[in-house]
Amino acid sequence: MFAKRSKSYASAAVIEPWSRQRLRTLLAGAVALALLLVLGLGYATVRIVASATEPDSPDVAELAEEFPAGPDGVRGEGYRDAVATAPMLEITEADLRPAAPSLEPAKTLTMPGATGTGTADVPTGYPHTPEGAVAQLTSIVTAALPTMDTEAARFVFESWSDPKADYLSWPIAQSIQAFHASAGTTNGDPTIETSALPVAGQIKGTDGDDWVLACVLFDVQISLAKETRFGFGHCERMQWDGTRWEIAAGPTPAVAPSTWPDSQRSLDAGWRTLEQKD
Repeated sequence: MFAKRSKSYASAAVIEPWSRQRLRTLLAGAVALALLLVLGLGYATVRIVASATEPDSPDVAELAEEFPAGPDGVRGEGYRDAVATAPMLEITEADLRPAAPSLEPAKTLTMPGATGTGTADVPTGYPHTPEGAVAQLTSIVTAALPTMDTEAARFVFESWSDPKADYLSWPIAQSIQAFHASAGTTNGDPTIETSALPVAGQIKGTDGDDWVLACVLFDVQISLAKETRFGFGHCERMQWDGTRWEIAAGPTPAVAPSTWPDSQRSLDAGWRTLEQKD
């Protein structure tokens, strides 16, 4: 279930929707001109879009050949890191913006429903399946992102992650921080209205029954004097802790393609329309 391949990929240099340049364009000059990119190695830096000379990302099958499975069917941390950091479809800023829906039929990903509510009011009780991991990631991000509050996001993250996972390198936290730095706002600013609607997902890779590289595409709307709307893709290492899915420790996954939902670029990136299971 990897994204369709093309000859232009980048592991980290991708225009993020939270960038200062993006906010300057959409919020009518409210921010300084700069690009904050959340990189797959777990740190932030300022860069431009990479050239098309980046090597293609390896397919899951090719990675599997490099990391043979053990007797329990698990390939291990090396394989998981390789899957997590494998580049995904390179995008441009235009891909974030509203676009015509593709005429090709979109593939779907059926989402299981929650059976309860856990810490930080995050829906939980999803099954021990890859789809369950995607659903849990959706609930985690939906609880953390719209708050636009770094401390509220920290509480969600620490409640739903491995103790060894690093909040400071979490792309959601960095996105919230970058937004405030760019827009001149602070945690709890009452002038900010944010929503994040999950619209598509994909399973980039799995390793055994207890580890999934899950990805979700959100339709994000932010109102700050002027409303803006864009697609925002996010991937996470998810692990089963024996009772629930949680964010796993390890190198931050490669930046997910932030494409406009249902557009051709969104389909090219491998996004599948989310459907709720009856």
